[in-house]
Amino acid sequence: MDKDYWEDVWRNEDLGFHQPEVNQHLQRFWQRLQLVPTSRVFVPLCGKSLDMDWLLSEGHEVIGADIAEKAQEDYLVTHDEPVRFTQENKLKLAWQGRLLFVAGDIMHLEPDMLRSVDAVYDRAALIALPRAARQNYALFLANCLKPGAKMLLITRQAPQEQLMPPFNVSAEEVAELYATNFILEQLLSKTRQDGVIEEVFLLKRKQPAGWGRLPREAGEAQN
Repeated sequence: MDKDYWEDVWRNEDLGFHQPEVNQHLQRFWQRLQLVPTSRVFVPLCGKSLDMDWLLSEGHEVIGADIAEKAQEDYLVTHDEPVRFTQENKLKLAWQGRLLFVAGDIMHLEPDMLRSVDAVYDRAALIALPRAARQNYALFLANCLKPGAKMLLITRQAPQEQLMPPFNVSAEEVAELYATNFILEQLLSKTRQDGVIEEVFLLKRKQPAGWGRLPREAGEAQN
């Protein structure tokens, strides 16, 4: 990811992607994931999204991550709970109540940090990545998430492709990126008045081949 680009975006407060209200698709479709309230949710490229507040209000533990440290600062300052900071390699971790906000490149997250994640909420991550980076991101999630982990993915397609985020991501590309490792279900395809197509997907991590299979015992006959 281009750290300098995103730091400039936040420094200049060019935050057209920030929604001043909770995303309607999150509120409408989140129950389809059938999670218990205490489930742990990962929100990649979270910015200072109010969607995290909503997820916390539902009882979830939330891991938010954004490459820009100012996103972390701007979010935490709007909440009254005390914050505890730690440093892990190139990542700045902030603990606030049931929230862990990680500042840094999400590709530097240790897979073990996400092993306990029950669900991913991706409204702004996949569409923020250029095409060349999306495959690595999809594989990163597949390698980190446990079998059965779910994801609510929101994508968009504008009438004209942009040279900067948010990028167009089609249903066909979603299948190319995720179908090998996830079960996919399209929940919505909606064309807005401005011509932008919004699509919502429910994904479930497949069980990898050989997962949970007991190793051969010593001395077991080979056929």
